[in-house]
Amino acid sequence: MELLYFISGILTVGVVYGVILLRTVKSSHAELLTRHQSLSNISSIRNSEFKEKYRDLKLLIGDIQLSMEKDQYESLSKLNQLIKKIEIRVNKNVDMIGQSNSVFNKNVTDAFNEISQLKQNVKTLGQDPSLIDRY
Repeated sequence: MELLYFISGILTVGVVYGVILLRTVKSSHAELLTRHQSLSNISSIRNSEFKEKYRDLKLLIGDIQLSMEKDQYESLSKLNQLIKKIEIRVNKNVDMIGQSNSVFNKNVTDAFNEISQLKQNVKTLGQDPSLIDRY
């Protein structure tokens, strides 16, 4: 009878531990989803800002071209330098957005892999009829 109490106690501890572990995994998963949504929103906002700046630059370049045609290309070298500076800044912004997206995707993939590994470990522990087989 004492053996049954001992075994039921071990099983109870295992079940309680599993429930606590699942609860922490669930909360970390929810937190990860919240972070992902937040970063996705930030990326969308930055993307819309970038598109707006791009439209403004396009209008500026169109205005510059019209004024160059009217002024018969008076200050061509100065305008070319300005356009090159703008192009360099735009390219830097595009590179920074690409880098932050790749880092974000790597972090999310790593987190999901860790969660999957934890789920697999919990599942393995749950399927083990006696905890002695693992040792």
